[in-house]
Amino acid sequence: MAYNESDVKNETPGAAQGLPPEARREQITGHVNKSRSARVEELAEIFAVSAMTIHRDLDVLAKEGRLQRIRGGARAITARLAERDVRLRRHLNAEIKQQLAATAAQLIERNSVIALDDSTTVGALSDYLEEREPSTVITHSLALMGAVSSMAQIDMVGLGGQYYAETDSFLGSIVVEQAERLMADAVFVSTTAIKNQSLLHPDAEAARTKRSLLKMGRRKILVMDSSKYESAGIYHVMDLAEIDDVVIDDQLDEALMAQLQALGPRIHIVNTSAKAQP
Repeated sequence: MAYNESDVKNETPGAAQGLPPEARREQITGHVNKSRSARVEELAEIFAVSAMTIHRDLDVLAKEGRLQRIRGGARAITARLAERDVRLRRHLNAEIKQQLAATAAQLIERNSVIALDDSTTVGALSDYLEEREPSTVITHSLALMGAVSSMAQIDMVGLGGQYYAETDSFLGSIVVEQAERLMADAVFVSTTAIKNQSLLHPDAEAARTKRSLLKMGRRKILVMDSSKYESAGIYHVMDLAEIDDVVIDDQLDEALMAQLQALGPRIHIVNTSAKAQP
C-alpha cells in the first residue's frame, strides 16, 4: 500500500496513527522538508506516537541521509549541506542521478580506460560498468574502489592520498601527482556549480583533484543535473568550453541551454519525465 503526504490529513494530532514504521518515516521526511524543521514533540503529536519513537525514527532517517538531526528535532537537508556530506548527497536527487548515469554509461567504450571522480552522480555509473566492459577504471572514490574491486573483468587503479570522510574519497596533492602520470580514454566528472561558463566547486582540494582528473582524459564528460546551473561555487575547475560531452536533464532553462550549445560540446539530454509517460 502506498502512502503520500496527503495521508496525514491536515497534520492534525492522531491523524497518522497506526502507520507502519517506514510509512511513518516517509511522512516525517515529507513534513520536515515542507516545514524545513520540526521538533520531536510536534512530530509525536502529529503522528500519535511517543517521543521515544520519534527519536528512533529521526535517528534512522539521519543515518540514511534523509534528514539532518538537530537538538530536539530534525531539519531538512539543503543542497549546500548535502554537498559537504557524501551520505546526504547520495540521497539528493537520487532518481535523476540514476537516469543521468544510465545515459552517461552509453558513452563508455568497450575495453577503454576510464576515470571516474568521487561525485555521487558519477558514482551511480558503478551499476553499469560490468555491462559496458571498460578495461580499466581509475578513481579516487573509496566507494567506487570497493565496487570495482569485485568486478573480475575490470582492472582498477586507485588514486590514494589524504582520505576525507565527508566525500568518502582521497583528495589533494598526492592524488594530483598520481593523476598527472596517467592517461584515460574518457573521464567522467560532476560538479557543484556552473557559473560564468565554468565548472566551480566550494572546496579547494576537491577542485584541484577534479581538475587533475579531467586533464588526464582524451574525452572529458560532464554529468550533472540542471539544478547545478547558477549555483554558488568559489574554486575554478575547468571552463565549460573544454568539455567534450555534457549529460544533463531536460529541466535546464532554454536560455542557459542555448548558451551551453553555443560552446560546442556534444549534449546528451535525459528525459526525466519519461517514467511518467503511460
